[in-house]
Formats: sequence, structure tokens, C-alpha cells
Amino acid sequence: MAAEVPAFLLKQKLQNLRDDETIIYPRLKHKINSSIVALQQLLSSSDGTDVTNSMALPFIYSAEDVVDKYLLKRMQQRRKDFLKTHHLFQYLAPLWSQKDLGKGLNKFLNDLKALPSHSSEKNNQESRVLGKTQEKDRCLVNTGRFRRWDSVAHLLDKDSNIVGRVSDMAQMVYQLMGPQEEEALRVVSVVGPGGSGKTTMVRRVYNRVDMKRHFDCCAWVCVPRELLLNDVDHMNDDVLSDMLFKELINRRYLIVLDNVWDAEAWHRLTIPFPDSKKGSRVILISRDDKVVKLADPWNLPMHICRLTNENRWELLLKQMKEQEGGLTEHKDEIMAKLCHGSPLGILLLGGILLNTEPSEWSRKIDKFPSSCEDESALPDILALSYQELPPELRACFLYMGIFPIASEVSVRRLLWLWISEVGTEDLAEFYFQTLVNRNLIEVTEWKLDGCPKMCRMLGVIHEFFFPRSVDSGLFHVRENSSFRMCKPPENYKIRRLVEYSRIKNSLDSFHDHRLRSYVSFISASRGMANREIGMFLKNVINKGGFGLLKVLDLEGVYKPMLPKSMCNLLLLRFLSLRSTVLDSIPSAIGNLPCLETLDLKHTNVTTIPSSIWKAKNLRHLYMNGVRIDAFSRKASKGSLTNLLSLRGLYVGDKKAVVNRLDRLVNLQKLGLTCHGNSLKAVAKWIEQLSNLQSLKLRSTEKFGEPSNLEVISMAQYRNLCNLYLLGSLPIPANQLSGVLPSCLRKLTLSMLNLEEDPMPVLGQLHDLSFLRLFANSYVGPQMTCVSGGFPKLRMLKLWMLGKLEHWTVQEGAMPLLQELEIRRCIQLNSLDGLEHLRSLKEVVLTDMLQGFVEKLGRSSSDKVFVTVNEWKFSRHQGK
Repeated sequence: MAAEVPAFLLKQKLQNLRDDETIIYPRLKHKINSSIVALQQLLSSSDGTDVTNSMALPFIYSAEDVVDKYLLKRMQQRRKDFLKTHHLFQYLAPLWSQKDLGKGLNKFLNDLKALPSHSSEKNNQESRVLGKTQEKDRCLVNTGRFRRWDSVAHLLDKDSNIVGRVSDMAQMVYQLMGPQEEEALRVVSVVGPGGSGKTTMVRRVYNRVDMKRHFDCCAWVCVPRELLLNDVDHMNDDVLSDMLFKELINRRYLIVLDNVWDAEAWHRLTIPFPDSKKGSRVILISRDDKVVKLADPWNLPMHICRLTNENRWELLLKQMKEQEGGLTEHKDEIMAKLCHGSPLGILLLGGILLNTEPSEWSRKIDKFPSSCEDESALPDILALSYQELPPELRACFLYMGIFPIASEVSVRRLLWLWISEVGTEDLAEFYFQTLVNRNLIEVTEWKLDGCPKMCRMLGVIHEFFFPRSVDSGLFHVRENSSFRMCKPPENYKIRRLVEYSRIKNSLDSFHDHRLRSYVSFISASRGMANREIGMFLKNVINKGGFGLLKVLDLEGVYKPMLPKSMCNLLLLRFLSLRSTVLDSIPSAIGNLPCLETLDLKHTNVTTIPSSIWKAKNLRHLYMNGVRIDAFSRKASKGSLTNLLSLRGLYVGDKKAVVNRLDRLVNLQKLGLTCHGNSLKAVAKWIEQLSNLQSLKLRSTEKFGEPSNLEVISMAQYRNLCNLYLLGSLPIPANQLSGVLPSCLRKLTLSMLNLEEDPMPVLGQLHDLSFLRLFANSYVGPQMTCVSGGFPKLRMLKLWMLGKLEHWTVQEGAMPLLQELEIRRCIQLNSLDGLEHLRSLKEVVLTDMLQGFVEKLGRSSSDKVFVTVNEWKFSRHQGK
């Protein structure tokens, strides 16, 4: 396991370098090819425990240093100010650096040959293996071209993997809501080993509709391995605890504390939980018997029992889905291995079979660990699951270990970090879905349009792989904790640095010249983090310590100080300043030649330096209402032509489109607000964007009031799945079918002022899963969802449809609708056909007529959770 991920990452770099036109020495190209072959052989022979591979790790890292230093020198040579004053070196320096690269790769090949059991290959054999490697990579790229998230879409409708826990769940429901002698605060404890299904079972109970009806408020908290509090932060935590205590004192609440490790953590967590004799409950999930016994001496903890053989087989069949028929003939040999298997172990083994051709099942089953106790079998199953992954998936899987244990991870952030290391967005999404289907990653939250939003690596999996990742030098974690100060071996240096918590003066003396990635999870506010990280960046960059840096992720760090010397980060590919509340960014940002992703979302940045037009490799740019006029008066040829994502843009003048925006023809995701004067030019530009997957178009007047939208025919767009339109649309509703693409999955309409009912037309969008009709999108009194319409719709939001009076849902319409929200439709007084929505789980009513609320409450079934809110809105709400 030690060398395979670094070997794969080095192979990726060498493959990119192989096609570089600046490599002029034939012998150097041959050495690059030979190095790729040697790495592929190393990966092919890897079983996760190979000693030779571990011995190769220092050689791999040394070769990686040689390659990255060559790339850095090449970028330095291309800087304009360097070429203007060193004409001679623009020719000589590349030759010298290429010779240095050749020497480094030659040493790498010789070092590998000297390893025990290493067999050298002849040239023809090298070519054959190299050809296979290239073909495999092409297949992977082609495999990534699928419809987004289709291979995990089934999880939306799949019940949790709850097998054999019916009586346990019934007992828990009784303890939470059953009659009690007194309504005092009680703790319901669930204890069991890692992978036994504790969290899955509790989450199933927690999500029940009757739980939401019974308790005034519910919250789920994933507890970190240690609560990291220091003297500076303690005051803020006391204030937060006091606020939480006051918020809960008059409520009946249900709080789940997942992953509680010790009694000290338990006592510190329960300080803000008042006992107001209202029947509140706390669910404690832990592996430690001592913790749950201390939590509530009056209640016996619930111990997770082992599954029966019948339960284990049923769980495996659930995992295998449509392939369960072919699995039956292997039942005897599988059950011989699954005896005493934990639920997680069974799901992992099922994940291996699910991703294997049925003809190979017998061979895979032979690899399953022999029957043994739950706790001792799981490590072997985890090791086997990892060994069955191809190298590119191993790299992505281990990389997820940088996130704190038991934490929920943003899928967006995870994918972006993967992309910066291993490839394209399509490949990253494909890898993610494969790991989910193998049960190595769990999706914990979905977006409204059916895309995964949050995920996590189970604690027991994190614990098993985290030390191995650190030992191999993949990343280094610094945290204010005596529990884990994880360091790689000294000879590996630090290549990826991760910060979990603020450590006083921890970064001042850090000067490692080999750092490739810096990721911070420090979310402290009021300037507590910005000085530390700001000085760290300034000092280290100025001293040349960050020359090889490719990833700088400061998401959530409060106003980090970014030095002007960031222009020296010539290899930087990914820069995330999301949610940092920054007011400005250095003018040199656009001078970073390798920058591919710049995320300024949720900041106060309103001006982008004109140098951004020089970022020819930029692919993703996320902003908050930045005016195009602030970019540049004129774009140079080839500016931003590789851009795929552009969001948060404001266009106030049609001149800004001509010779600037209209050159961006490869966009896949576009979000912009435009003034009415520029709308025609913007519409003409959008019609050229044949690869669009997501479009958010808002048309406004000078003071922000909505204006007319130009009619743009998007019916020909085959990839446009997400559409947001704000502004008046001068066409009748029955002509929407000629405007909207049939492949839409998510649609938001606002201020369209449609006078005819749009539902019959919108219901024909067979892939639509999420629909929002915002303020005055429809201005008629009657609305009907016809039978057969909206076959895949899951979420419907109706906001501020001020003239809507009556809504009819025919039987057979919206058969999959789960969530319905109606907000401030102030004249809506009747809804016919609510009983036809048999999949409906939740209804949210906000600022609605009291009579309508009472009628809906009477007509809804006991399985539907109804929330009633009374809020006050401004007249612009919902636009």
C-alpha cells in the first residue's frame, strides 16, 4: 500500500509530460516512456503488502521532485519579465533543465532495477506494456462519459441497509416516544463495534415522520475524535453553549450525538442541554461501553446484536440488486465465508462482487477472509476491498483521508481536490460513484435535483487507512491534539499539509520546499486565523518554499491575507477562497499560468484584476456578482478559451459581450445577471454554447428590478440539465416546450409573468426531478397537474404565486413527489388531490391562509410531516 498511490500520481505526471512538445531529446522521451512502463509494472504487481514496492517509495518521491522541478523551471523561463532581460537563456535553460530531468529519470530507473525481484524488460516488451497502459487510460476516459450520477441514482429510492434490526428499532422508538413516568431528559444509548450498523439504524429511526411530529426540533451531531478547544476559542464556545441552552429550554428536542469516544467529551457536549421536563431525548452512539454507562445510569444501553445467517444473506442480496439471481448458485461458498460477518463487512464484500463480472465471482469469493469474529475479520475485508481497486481509485480513496474523521464532506470540495490531482471532472465523478457502489464512501445528503451533496468515510474505515496514508507520505496532518500528530517518515518530507485546528506559531517555521498541497479546515472568525495563515503564506512564498505548490484550499478561513508574492506559485492549479469573506484578491492572480480553478464564491470580492484574461488554462471561475467591465477593456486572443464554468457574473453593457464573452464558446456551466441593454448580445452568445449543462440567467434593470428576457430556444441543447430563468418571458405557456430542453432535471422560473397554466407543459419534462416556481412566475388563478405528468419529480416549491387560488393534482401525476413547499401564496385556498401523492413525505407551509393550512392538515396522511411557519417577507423575496 505504501508506494502504489505515489507511483500512480507520478505515472500521471509522466504521461502528461510525454506529449509535451518542448521535450526535444529523443533519449529523454525514451526515458519518460521507460519510467511509465516501470511504474505500471510496479502497480500491476502491487497487492497492498509488497515489500519491494515499499522500498521503491523514496525513489518514487525523488523522481517526482525531479519532474516537478523541471516543470517549475520551464514556467519560470516563460515569464515575460524573465524573457525580456535574458534572451540567451530562453534557448539554453530549457536544454539544461531537460538534461537534468533525463539524469533524474535515469537514476530512478537504475534504482528500481537494483530492487530485489525486479526484472528488466526489453524495448519491445516496454512498448507492449506502454501500449496497454495508454489503451487502459483511454478506456477510463471513455468510461467517464456517462449521464451524471446515474450509477448512484438508485440510492435515492433504496431503503437503508437495515436487516434484522426491527425489534431494536421498535425498542428505540418506545424509549424515545413511549409513555414515561416522568418527562425528564433521558439518554438512549446505542453501543457496538465499528461497522455493526449503529449509525445506520439510528438514522432510520431519526428520519421517521412520527419523530419529527413528536419533537419540536431535531439535530444530528457527528462528534470529532477529540473536542479541540483552546483558551482563545473557549469564550466563544461558552457564548454558543449559552445561546443553545436558551434556544432549547422551552422545547422538546431530540439530539443525536454520533461517534462519542470518551466520557470527557460526553460531559462537555451535554452542558448546553437543559432538562425542562418536556420529554426531550438524547441518543448517544458509541463503541465504548464505559461511555454509555456513564451517560444515563437509569437506562440500559442498547447493544447491537449480531446478524443471523439469514439476515446476512438478505443484506448481501440487497447490495447486489438486479444480480441477485446469479448469486444464488454461489450461496454455499459465500455463506461459509460470511459466518459472523458484520454488516459493513458484508456490504464491502458485496461491493466487490457488484463491480465484478459474474464469471469471476468464484475467484473473488476465494479471496474472501475465512469465517471469524466480527472485529478480527473486518480489517482483512477492508484490506481486500482496497486491493481490488485500480490504482486511480486507490489514490482518490486514500486522499479522502485528509478530511477529519467522522465528518461530513462536501462532494463538491472533494471532487475539486481530486480533479487538481488526478484528472478531469468526468473522471472524478466516475471514481466517486464507483467508490460509493463499493460502499467505501457513503452519501449522507442529496441535493434537491438528485445529485449527491455530502458524503463521509465511516469512522472504522478512516481509522484503518489513515495511518497507512500518512506512513506512505501521502499527506501530513497538524492538529492541536496529543492524540494524533501524524508525520510521514523524515526522508519523504511533507507533500500535502492539512490543518485541522489553529496552533499558535505552528506555521511560522515551516519551510518545506516540497509542499504540493495545503488544505485548511480552520473556520475560526474575527481574524483569529487570517494572521497566522497570512504570515505563513507570505514568509514561505517569499523564501521560495512553495514553488511546487499545486493546491491551496482556504475554504472557510476568515479573511486570510494573500501576499502579492503569490505570483511565484507558477504550478498552482487550484485556489479556493470560498466563504473567506475576502474583500479583494492580489492583482497577480491572473499571472498564474497553470491555474485551472478559482473559487471566490461567498466572498466580498467585486472586482477581478484584468490579469485574469492571461489565465489561459483557467477552467472554472466562481464569483459573486462581479461586473464584466471590471475584467478588462479588451481581451487578448485566446483569453479564457478553456473556461468551462463561469458563475456569479454581472453584464451591464452589450460591449462587454462583443470580443470578450463571445469568445468563451466551450462553457458548460454559466451563471450571470445582465442588464436589459445587454440582453440581446448575451442571448446571441448563449445560443453558441452548445455544450451547456447548467444555465442561470437573470435579467434586471438598473436598480435590480426584473426586466424582459430575450426568448432563447434551448430545445436543441442535449446536455442542459439545470436551468434558472428570472425575468418576464413574452410568450404563452404552451410555447415553453419549444424553448425548454427535454433533458432538464432541475428547473427554476421566477418573474416570468405567465398568464396560462404552465404545469401541463412542464409535466412533459420526463426527467425533471426538481421544480421551483418563484415570485410571479405564474400569475393565473387555476393550476392543474395532469395525470401522467412529472413522472420523476421529487421536489416542488411554489413561492409567492400571489394570484393562485385553486390547485388540482390529478391521480397519476407526480408519483415520486416527496417534498412540497408552498410559501406565501396568499390567495391559495384549496388543493384537490393531495391523497394522490402517495410518495409524499414532507410539506412545508409558510405564511399561508389559516383555512388552507387546516384543510391540508386534515387531508394529509399520517405518513406526511407538515411544518407550518409564519414569517414576514419583503416584496422582493423569492426572486
